[in-house]
Amino acid sequence: MFVKKSGDVSLMEFTKYKAYGSAFLCASFAYASFVLGNNVSRSYYVLLIPAVIFAIISYFSFRNLSHIRLIAELRDTWGKKIERTRDFEVIRRHFDNTPKPQGTIDDRTWSDLDMNVLFSEMDRTFTVPGQQTLYRILRTPIINNEHALRKRNEVLNFFRDNQHRREEIQVVLNKMDERFGEGLSDLLWTSFTVEPSPRMPLFKFLHIAACLSPIAFLISRYGFLLVLAIFLVNMILHFNEQKRIRSHFDSVKALSRLIFAAKQIVALDCEDLQEYNKVCSKALREVEKYQRAVQYVGVETTDPLVGLFQQYIGIFFLSEVRGFYRAIEIIEEKRPEMQQIFGVIGELDALQSVASYRVHLEFYCEPLFIAEKRITIEDAYHPLVADPISNSITADKKGILVTGSNMSGKSTFLRSIGLNALLAQTIFTCHARSYEGCCVQLITCIGRSDNVVEGKSYYLEEALAVRRIIRSLEDRVVTLCILDEMFRGTNSEERITAGHRVLNYIIQRNAIVFVATHDLELTELLVDSYTNVHFSERVGSQGLEFDYKLKTGPSTTKNAIALLRYLEYPKEITDPGMHQLH
Repeated sequence: MFVKKSGDVSLMEFTKYKAYGSAFLCASFAYASFVLGNNVSRSYYVLLIPAVIFAIISYFSFRNLSHIRLIAELRDTWGKKIERTRDFEVIRRHFDNTPKPQGTIDDRTWSDLDMNVLFSEMDRTFTVPGQQTLYRILRTPIINNEHALRKRNEVLNFFRDNQHRREEIQVVLNKMDERFGEGLSDLLWTSFTVEPSPRMPLFKFLHIAACLSPIAFLISRYGFLLVLAIFLVNMILHFNEQKRIRSHFDSVKALSRLIFAAKQIVALDCEDLQEYNKVCSKALREVEKYQRAVQYVGVETTDPLVGLFQQYIGIFFLSEVRGFYRAIEIIEEKRPEMQQIFGVIGELDALQSVASYRVHLEFYCEPLFIAEKRITIEDAYHPLVADPISNSITADKKGILVTGSNMSGKSTFLRSIGLNALLAQTIFTCHARSYEGCCVQLITCIGRSDNVVEGKSYYLEEALAVRRIIRSLEDRVVTLCILDEMFRGTNSEERITAGHRVLNYIIQRNAIVFVATHDLELTELLVDSYTNVHFSERVGSQGLEFDYKLKTGPSTTKNAIALLRYLEYPKEITDPGMHQLH
């Protein structure tokens, strides 16, 4: 809670007393002025002066109180997960609308790593552009441009180290409203779905006619009939056009708010954000006409009488229709500048969200990128696992072959490797004590089920997934391949043969490979090209007990039958020989 003492009372409490006290004094002086002025002497109307003064004090005190409460809320939620409903069809729109650079994370890899869940943990954004930009950042790792990653990290550290400046920016972002602007990316990156109206010349003519129509009162006493005729014609045109364009009002209004937010952030003049300010300032000069054009589009008010008046004025002068089409013209003319503003606001919001996410982590590290083909991670852990066990590993010319029983930690370990590689090249943050590695393009094949809808078997799904990994290999960029239990949908002989050949093929290319398997035969077949590690377990009083610690060498434990004994399977199953002797 934001607490700054004024005597023995917090600033929030002091401002609250000031606001309500001023409102009470305003009402008291106004009431006294009215009663005494009517019943005693009109000179008492002078009491309206202090009433007005206290009204002004109360107004600004309430504004200040609202600001203090917002700051308190921002400080209270900093570093904490935000529970909200997330529509990933909306969240991914900006990613879908924009070009895909090399190394873009495909849907299978995103799903394998449970990235929607991690995104929800990380998402502390205030705006739709921020939320969509964060999603795009996480799906587009930066390859071979460490400078860009370090510049991104500088902004993360700026938000971490400069509380006052961070809160100034958060206040601006907060006012944009997180529910507003779902169609902004579509508006700025795709062809607009509403064609320019061929009636624009007619709209302009009727607007001029409406402006000049009051002259008719001076010319004839029947001039009001001309005004009424113009109003009726304009009303028909207004509602006819509104049917076509109303669904787009939120987007064009959201763009206006985006531009306003950009102006406010530039006005803050944060020295550490000069590059963002420079880009934004240049773009803002090009789009300054937009807010004037859109000011009459989708006007809303809490006062029904004022709203009704504004609506009739808008109809009479065709302000809303003309403003909308003028806004679309400006977007078409200044699309690159609009996109730059979206990018600046979206990235700042996304990065303050990541900075908040970093706060709640028990520990994390910034990655160290190297030129050689190697990844070394110390005490890597999975961020979505409660009380995770950390593990260390080095992978270079040899692949890593992980064995162990089900639930021993193989898949979680593989996912933690993939997540650390991905987050290193997106948000310069690793869930580990240290991370040292080359830039990679990441692709995975971890778990799958039969695709009943498309009629694809488990084996076919796996074969297609592995094929996409093989086709992604290239000489220029190291590919980090993570595979879990390949070809599980076929018999053991063919599974081992295919797995052996595929893993040999991949490791001979420009790739770093992590693979988990139950097939211990592979540990011998691939001993020259893969380092064997394993997870172990034992059957104890509570059933299978795991320590989730990675150990060198292949797995040697065979506890499947022991577990069945623990579960009290019939002895004919667990000990058939002994049962027959008995």
